[in-house]
Formats: sequence, C-alpha cells, structure tokens
Amino acid sequence: MKESQASPYRWVVLLSIVPIIISTEMMWLSLAPISSHAESYYGVTGYLITLYTMSYMIMFVLFCIPASWVIDRYGYRCSLIIGSVLTAGFGVFRAFFADEFTVVLVSQFFIAAGQPFLLNISTKVPANWFPISERATAAGILTMAQYVGFALPMVIAPAMATEKGIPAVLTVFAAIAALSAAVSILLTRERPAVPPPGPVWEKEDFSLPTLRRLLKNQPYLLALMLCFLSMGVFNTLLTLLESILLPRGISSVEAGTIGAVFVAAGVLGAVLLPIISDKLRIRIPFLIISLAALVPLYLGITFLTSFSVLLLIAAAAGFSIMGVAPILFQHGSETAYPVQEGTSLGMILLMGQISGVLFVFLFEVLQSSAGSMVPPMLTLVAITAAEIPLALKMKESPFLERRLPVGRNVSDK
Repeated sequence: MKESQASPYRWVVLLSIVPIIISTEMMWLSLAPISSHAESYYGVTGYLITLYTMSYMIMFVLFCIPASWVIDRYGYRCSLIIGSVLTAGFGVFRAFFADEFTVVLVSQFFIAAGQPFLLNISTKVPANWFPISERATAAGILTMAQYVGFALPMVIAPAMATEKGIPAVLTVFAAIAALSAAVSILLTRERPAVPPPGPVWEKEDFSLPTLRRLLKNQPYLLALMLCFLSMGVFNTLLTLLESILLPRGISSVEAGTIGAVFVAAGVLGAVLLPIISDKLRIRIPFLIISLAALVPLYLGITFLTSFSVLLLIAAAAGFSIMGVAPILFQHGSETAYPVQEGTSLGMILLMGQISGVLFVFLFEVLQSSAGSMVPPMLTLVAITAAEIPLALKMKESPFLERRLPVGRNVSDK
C-alpha cells in the first residue's frame, strides 16, 4: 500500500479528538489564572485552590497505568469515551453546583481522572490511522491541542470572572466540554478497514512483563529520562511563572501575558517542528538543538527584567520546549516497539507528572530556604544542561532509518 492510499477519514478522526483534549486542559486551569478571585469568592485558603489545580497531577499518577491498560486491551476509542464522559459529566455537575466549593473540588478530582484516558491516546491514534511519515505530525496536532487548552483559560477566565463571576466561567467550560465529548464520541472509529503503511504493533496488554521489557530497552529509557526532566522543568515554569517574575518588578498582568506568549509560541512549535521532523525523517537533532537553546533562554528568564525582552525569550523558550514535545513522544513510541503505544506513552506521561510534582516541591523548598528564586531557577537551568549529553546518546529509531515492509510485526523478524 502506498502512503497516499491511507484512509482520508484519518483527518476526521484526528480533528474530532482535538476539542476534547482542549477541554480537559481548560478544566485543569479553570481557576489558576483567577486564584486570588477564587479564594475571595469561596472564602478558602490558597492551599485549597492549589489543591484544585494539583488534582490533575495527583489523578494522572493514579490513573495513568489503568488508562494505558484500557487503551492496549480495548482500544483507544474505549479510553476516549471514558475520558470524555468523565470530563463532560463532572464538568456539568461542577457547573451546576458552582457556588459550593466542596462539590467543585470533588468534581475536579473526577474530571482530572479522565485526563489520562484522553492524553494517553496521543500516539495510539496516529499508529492506528496514519502512515509512519505522518505520525509525528498527527501526534503534534494532539499535543498542540493541549497547549491551546493551556492558553484559553488565561484569556477567558480573568475577563469572564470579573464581568459575570466564577459560576459563569465553570458553566461555559462545561458547555464546551459537553459539545466536545459529543463530537469525539460520534465521529471517531477505532481503526480503518485497511491498516496504514508502517509497522504493526503487536497486541499485548499492559502487564509487569511488558513493563520489564520497557525498562530493559535502553533507547526507550533515554527517551523516558529526557521526558522526566523536560516535563518536570516545563510543569514547574508553567505553575510558578508568576512567582518567578514578580520579584523583578513584573506585574501579575505582565506575567500572565508572558505566560500566554510562552504557550502560544509552543502551539506554533508543536505544529511546525513535527511536520519538519516527518519530512526530514529525523528526530534527535531537534531535541539536541532545542535543549541547547533552552539553557541561555532559561538564564534570561532568571535574570532579565525588561518586559519586552522577556516576551521574546518566553516565545523562544515556549517554541523550543513545547515544539519538540510531540517529537520526543513519537520517538519514545518508536523506540518502544513492539510494545503498544498506550503503554509506552502512558509511562512517559506518568514520569512527567511525577517529575512535575517533585520539581515544583523542590523549587519551593529552595526558594524558601534561599529567600530568592535565583537558586531554584539555576537548578532548572542545570537540569536542562544535563539533558544535552542524554540527547547526544540517542539514536534515530529503525522506522526512520529504513522503511519497513507494510504489515511487518514482531513475528516477521
């Protein structure tokens, strides 16, 4: 089969999943840009508002492996339906009781449980529907959807909460989630009648032998370690950007603008870089160049005080770190072959969430003990620099170095 013969319906499937991915990330950050407003409205401490946002990391750690098992055992669409129902159902429930913080908080944890069922399909869908030359592009589009979901609450929530109140914010987000869930469930299919060109992953449910197999796979372990460190740094910056910038005279509004530019540039990078990677059939040089660029960019975020210069640095940093994420995810799935994508990507995302919690905690401890954000920021810079030797050890997957016969699987060795 030629790559041009891949099912054209693959784009309908992919684009119908994008809105629900955006929705789950919007639910995550629904109160983050208006945390002080939420504290006042609900009469609760900042700790509880932080717990509301941290619910996503906590529930991802708990449900990442079950979600991967569902994907590998029953297919990505079963996982998609579970995640969509949890996101939309409890989103509506949360909106209905928007004045009661206890109900809102509990609902948020149920919504958060749906996230791994949605995010862990990001390489399974491309593998089921797309030829190998388009898979990083497809994964990049789904990753881009996450970034759009990061950015929209920063734009929508502050203005809407000021004008119409927090219940209006939760109601609008719930309506978006309900519509997105309906679209994804109605328009997706598990796989085309004829498989796309590229390697066929063997059928294997998540299990301890599968996990041991991954942990003995050195190329995959390198990708896993790179994801652990990169995602930990990224989650820390996204969570604490305001506290990093405020000591240097950057206002809250300016910090929010810098964060929005960071994410917007990341969206652009997540679209462009995977397309170029697919066209050139290379992954590793993108990772090395990105990490090398991030070291001075993070130093700029640490020390510079000019708002306009920080906007430029944030754009370059967002483009670099978020742009190569789908390339790294796709490389991890390729090196994990023949282990299924639900398991391989699930482990990568799980490590990223664990590192996010650890790095945020480490950052706050270092900042508290030093009385400055410079030592913890320099720690993040050092971690990023330490990733470069790891990236230099990585090699391109066999699927990019040569074209495997269509339908080849593990039994064809």
